[in-house]
Amino acid sequence: MSNPYSRQAGGPPVSEAGPAQPVGSAPSSPTIMLIDDSIAVRKVLEATFARLNIPVAAFENGLAAFGALARKEVPVPSLVLLDLGLPRMDGYEVATLLKGHKDFDNTVVLMLTAKDGMLDRVRARLVGAKGYITKPFRVADVVNIVCSHLNLPPPGGQSHGTQSGRL
Repeated sequence: MSNPYSRQAGGPPVSEAGPAQPVGSAPSSPTIMLIDDSIAVRKVLEATFARLNIPVAAFENGLAAFGALARKEVPVPSLVLLDLGLPRMDGYEVATLLKGHKDFDNTVVLMLTAKDGMLDRVRARLVGAKGYITKPFRVADVVNIVCSHLNLPPPGGQSHGTQSGRL
């Protein structure tokens, strides 16, 4: 299954289902925004969620994500997986901006980071994060946490390739 927000030749995300929904409109099915500067993390999680038919819009930094949202290239996500150690604008700043806008009141933010200190976890909660996943992580754990927050049934005993691996 191809990603409905895949990019063609470095251009903006292209949706196979037609134009992206305007900012502020609720997507008809859950969508994920993944903001992580690691291409490996982005590729593994995009492929994993594609197998579960959950669209992912992936970005290497917060500015790129905000740009796509402003241009209405992607819908307001149901859930954001957000790295803390991002270039240009860290994950705390991205979460603060997201949660400060009424269109994102119902968007769940989960931190996905190598930082595992108590202060980092507290600060993440203060900026609106509902969960905290430390790297390295098991892909199956990320899937289960995401499904839980999106009120989706867990994949169960199905094998999803890289899900059992660590990243």
